[in-house]
Amino acid sequence: MPSLTETLVLLGDGISEIIGTDQMKLIHAMGSDSSDQDALVALAIRLRGELGILRDSRMRKMVTDSLRKKDADQLAFLLGLEHEGSPYRALSELKYRKNSNPEKILMKYFFIDAPDQEELPEEKETITVVKAKHGLFPHQRNALMRIDNILENEGGRAILHMPTGSGKTRTAMNLASKQLNQANTLVLWLAHSEELCEQAAEEFEKAWSYQGDRDIKIRRFFKNHKWENTDDGIIVAGLDKLWSHLKKNQTELHWLAPKISMIIFDEAHQSIANTWKISIDIIMNMNPGCKFLGLTATPGRTWSDIDEDKKLSSFYNNKKVPLEVEGYDSPIKYLVDEGYLSKVEFKELEYEPTDTKILELESIAHGKDIPKSMLNELSSDGMRNSFIIEKVQELVTRHDRILLFSTNVNHAKEISAFLNQIGIKSDYVTGATEPQERKRAISQFKEEGGDPRVLCNYGVLTAGFDAPLTSAALIARPTTSLVLYSQMVGRALRGPKVGGTETAEIWTVVDTNLPGFGNLVEGFTNWDDVW
Repeated sequence: MPSLTETLVLLGDGISEIIGTDQMKLIHAMGSDSSDQDALVALAIRLRGELGILRDSRMRKMVTDSLRKKDADQLAFLLGLEHEGSPYRALSELKYRKNSNPEKILMKYFFIDAPDQEELPEEKETITVVKAKHGLFPHQRNALMRIDNILENEGGRAILHMPTGSGKTRTAMNLASKQLNQANTLVLWLAHSEELCEQAAEEFEKAWSYQGDRDIKIRRFFKNHKWENTDDGIIVAGLDKLWSHLKKNQTELHWLAPKISMIIFDEAHQSIANTWKISIDIIMNMNPGCKFLGLTATPGRTWSDIDEDKKLSSFYNNKKVPLEVEGYDSPIKYLVDEGYLSKVEFKELEYEPTDTKILELESIAHGKDIPKSMLNELSSDGMRNSFIIEKVQELVTRHDRILLFSTNVNHAKEISAFLNQIGIKSDYVTGATEPQERKRAISQFKEEGGDPRVLCNYGVLTAGFDAPLTSAALIARPTTSLVLYSQMVGRALRGPKVGGTETAEIWTVVDTNLPGFGNLVEGFTNWDDVW
């Protein structure tokens, strides 16, 4: 009995019919040797498969027709075929059903292992669970339903108030997807930084890929992206870039306004700044039916100016949906208990400056933030910096990824340089850092494994930055802004359920003559009386 390979060699030029016309043209075009029969047979088997050749009636006939007569007689005998003189017609006319006894004999004759018996399809359960591939957690679904009800039925404006790390962007993109599924329309997403904008665009892409009902466009309008008109989809716009564009093209927003059915303003405490408020007012006045959603972890403008906070509340019709969980006084505790946020230890590194300016301290007492001149003094205080570096040396013994919020740009550079000098791997990023260098530093910080790393920064990683493996933060930038403080704290809060860490440490450098804050719960409830 010959093997299938030996039988195919006997086909001679006929092997080209099994290989295929187009494939033979490719062989000639590549300059390959088309006279090497063994190579052509091997190619035919790779292309068609031994089982595929014998299950195709045309190719099977070519194989059996090429058998020597004594081999064809033997195969016909094994198959129980009767014939008068010539076995070839009987072999070609026999029907070989899949997995039938004749097929098994044919396979065995040509030394081919019979395929495994095909299993019967499994009977489905009466009830099966269909998993949501990009769904929401229970606390996010609850917040979404409540905010959606307000936007639909109670005036179309509201703020969604969720703590840092609880999934504001993901929740809001679910709502944006629902809005776009209702009709061809535009959703305008506004954010102040490139990081927040790109985070939003990526989150929408994931949400829409599972929830959308059609192909749709994401229009990026931040960084180096150019303005392009569109009638259907989502526009993710940087606030500065949009304002600059509108100043040069004053009618652009008037033309676009009727097409926008929803505005989502990330970090909504900024939305009543005069510059950004103008753009929103134009759209809402020209299109009163447009929904307006603000997102924030800190629904206030300041820590101490209640009039400013009332303006924000009024701008959103005094409608705020906070994250609420039955059985919990604080949503923070729920998020920690369930593993969405890390179990955080808030600790203080006290430092008493030797030189202070009375006039500047008085201005802080009247609600202003720490003046730059005082920040500059703090950044050059050698004793204070030695405290910071010693604390980092201690933290790297138990943490792999540490964020350090510096006092100013030079402070970020200098602390990073000193850390590298003493053998601790460190990079720094600021608003002046070249894009490629910033990308490299952040990418290395986010990588798993390797030596502990410290990322020193000033002004660029307070929002829109997500590095779940960060388990410690050292806040060396004093501030009276509860918004800013909450954003810095939030960079180290990702819990194990969302790819983060079980525990985290937040160290705040407390300059004893300056005001500061306690913990995240205090920040979440600070503005409740205003709303």
